[in-house]
Amino acid sequence: MRLPRPILAALCLAAALAAPARAADRETLRIVGSSTMYDFLAEAAEDFARDTRFRGPVIEATGTVGGFKIFCADVGLNSPDIVAASRRITPLEEEHCLSNSVSDVAEFKVGYDGIVLARSLAAPRFAVTRATLWRAVARSVKTAQGVEANPYRRWADIAPGLPPTPIRVYGPPLTSGTRDVFVHLVMNPGCEDLPVAAPDALVQDVCGHVREDGAYVDAGEDDEMVVRRLLDDPQAAGIIGYGALKRHVHRLQGLPVEGVAPSDDTLEDGSYPLSRPLYLYVKVAHVGRVPGVMEFVERFLAEGMIGPEGRLFRSGLIPMGDDEREFARETLHQLKARTR
Repeated sequence: MRLPRPILAALCLAAALAAPARAADRETLRIVGSSTMYDFLAEAAEDFARDTRFRGPVIEATGTVGGFKIFCADVGLNSPDIVAASRRITPLEEEHCLSNSVSDVAEFKVGYDGIVLARSLAAPRFAVTRATLWRAVARSVKTAQGVEANPYRRWADIAPGLPPTPIRVYGPPLTSGTRDVFVHLVMNPGCEDLPVAAPDALVQDVCGHVREDGAYVDAGEDDEMVVRRLLDDPQAAGIIGYGALKRHVHRLQGLPVEGVAPSDDTLEDGSYPLSRPLYLYVKVAHVGRVPGVMEFVERFLAEGMIGPEGRLFRSGLIPMGDDEREFARETLHQLKARTR
């Protein structure tokens, strides 16, 4: 049985109702997943611990890929209660969950973020396209002769008007949801926009792979590490979440992509091409067995957190529309009703 795709078992109509509440089996809520989501979760956790009778949750920035791997590995109480994700769960991750009896999972879309190509404010500003970015960081590129190892060493080698500085991009590792989204939103479209001069299978194999010659540098899961690298290396660029750019707006700039600069307005109206939704996934089997699972989700979804004037907006979370926020809260209401 596959997890339902529309809202990924947000209601799980086929699942049995949860067992009656009983004494807690574990005292502290455990959350794993996206490093992009970490600061948002930490802010919500601070309020949660201060204003409720529950302990503050333990939050581990494992990356989205690592978070789903841990979350889906076991339904028991040694496993996490919630995974935060900077993209939606994939079919392979759903299968991993199901193979380990993690079959009752609630999905909550909580807002939007964007992927930004950032540079130090001390560096010259320039604009890029997705095809430019793909040429800059791809391990192999398509040419008239077919597919070959990336020959571009300087931005100016890619197109006139780009700076004559070496290509050096600090970015996330394979375990990061940001990396997944970068491949999906930047590399695959950028690759497809270029003339195909090789068999389709070969092109598909090379489109999403980053170069390994030092031009792309794996800087780890934490956006703050990328920020430090950019401040120490002003000629470099870095792939970070929009929230990190907002936190360092007096030190970093976000480069325009397809002529659109990243901002609250362009992410909210969808004109910035590298925006992405953010999610929480909840293990329903842990509700009633781990204190505060539903209460934390309710606190996170509160208007004072994810609304247009909410605390998380000030930290870089782009609010969903009124209908989407209401849908998330209605999903939570129905889930609470069936697990009561």
